[in-house]
Amino acid sequence: MTLRGLLAAGIAGLSLVLGAPAALAQGSASAAPRAPLLSLVQPLWSDLSDAQRAVLEPFETQWNTWSAQEKRSWVLLADRVPKMSPEARERAHKRIREWAELTPEKRRLARRNYRLAKQLAPDQRQAEWARYQEMTPEQRSVLRANGSTSNTAARHAGARTGLAKEAAQPLSELARRPRPGNPAQPPKRH
Repeated sequence: MTLRGLLAAGIAGLSLVLGAPAALAQGSASAAPRAPLLSLVQPLWSDLSDAQRAVLEPFETQWNTWSAQEKRSWVLLADRVPKMSPEARERAHKRIREWAELTPEKRRLARRNYRLAKQLAPDQRQAEWARYQEMTPEQRSVLRANGSTSNTAARHAGARTGLAKEAAQPLSELARRPRPGNPAQPPKRH
């Protein structure tokens, strides 16, 4: 077989693997890629409007690797962002940038935590959020390091350090306890 024949066979085989007909590999422009495969990756980054690309810009390099379902949810958000108030729009842009910087593992964890939070009653979710906001930055970082932001989850995670054990308790209980070495002095807040 000649080099030209090997090259043609390689292109034909590759086009079959990718779902394009062999006629396309030989230069026939009339054949189009099969619709079922294309629908799995649509919309491509190039298919988005300028406004959608502006909102979703942090995802440009990752976009074409995502599932169609994930893309659809981000496109819906991108369509809502321009209609938001300036403060909400800035918050959305900030969160999009933060999400784009997360590793796939951290994204999976964030999705799981979101689903868990949605299972709580609204008043319970609000109480947990208020408790989290009362915590010091050190307590919050310990909880984040344990992979959870729930006080009970940190308590059951087998926290090894004293700080982690303190972080697992609501701040109101910490404020009532005297500090070791100085029983009259309440714990410092940072």
